Amino acid sequence: MQPGKGFLVWLAGLSVLGFLATDMYLPAFAAIQADLQTPAAAVSASLSLFLAGFAVAQLLWGPLSDRYGRKPILLLGLSIFALGSLGMLWVESAAALLTLRFVQAVGVCAATVIWQALVTDYYPSQKINRIFATIMPLVGLSPALAPLLGSWILTHFSWQAIFATLFVITLLLMLPALRLKPSGKARTEGQDKLTFATLLRSKTYRGNVLIYAACSASFFAWLTGSPFILSAMGYSPAVIGLSYVPQTIAFLIGGYGCRAALQKWQGYQLLPWLLGLYALSVIATWGAGLLNNASLVEILIPFCVMAIANAPSTLSSSRKRYALSLKPRARCGATNTLQLGLCFLASLVVSWLISTPLLTTTA
Repeated sequence: MQPGKGFLVWLAGLSVLGFLATDMYLPAFAAIQADLQTPAAAVSASLSLFLAGFAVAQLLWGPLSDRYGRKPILLLGLSIFALGSLGMLWVESAAALLTLRFVQAVGVCAATVIWQALVTDYYPSQKINRIFATIMPLVGLSPALAPLLGSWILTHFSWQAIFATLFVITLLLMLPALRLKPSGKARTEGQDKLTFATLLRSKTYRGNVLIYAACSASFFAWLTGSPFILSAMGYSPAVIGLSYVPQTIAFLIGGYGCRAALQKWQGYQLLPWLLGLYALSVIATWGAGLLNNASLVEILIPFCVMAIANAPSTLSSSRKRYALSLKPRARCGATNTLQLGLCFLASLVVSWLISTPLLTTTA
């Protein structure tokens, strides 16, 4: 018997939890800094460490769920995330903030990894693509919706309420997990063992994963620096939350536009043009950062063009699947770790040089 609509809603909740954990607290950066009386670099580094924890955990949860089952490992990950979110209510120092954000990342990564495995476990093969197509638009909109929700909470409550909300959402997602029954599909232990060295021997794979990671890293550099940039410009948390909507829409336009273009042209024909447009938009964004008293619109216009031009990320993401005839889940986990590792480095650089947030982020 196939799962019902409630199961699909639950999977959708698991799929967006990671984005909520990443983006919901962005409008609260200035409030956290003021409350903890800590340097801006420490607050922005909390996002950097979150990415580091998420990158490492990508390699952890998949093999564990294959060996011990989806239910116990998912519950373990959600429990870790819930405890990390609960601990944020009593944070009084930058050290505690950084530690708990790392803990949160490790925990919530289980939901991100396992919900996709649950789709393949519980649905017949002919319906899997349809299920992913149903859930992925919500995943794509999450980077815009999460800051909006966070800014609304911050308008009415303290910044700790954002993490209290994450704690409650996690508890609600744990309830169906407690009732999860085995799918009945057999799994082969150890089928996805793979090393980074094996992956990186392929020049095609290296090139494509570097494009994929670099495009993602530019956005996480913006996520790290933008709360302080916009706060310094005098914008309220509500406006900061809204500022992520145009770029998310632009990102979706670029992704779907790239898929449509692939119906007419080959990927190798599109990639040089897309990379050229992406490079020009990055230079334009950097140029906007050099302007005296640059406005939000002057920054967002080239950044949204960069988001549309982010199609190389989509294109290389699809091309890299054919770089090696390797086990797909292991390749996916290793690729995501490499991608998030570069995102972590970009975010860390912005955190380190946050004293000049606009110039550092756009550069």
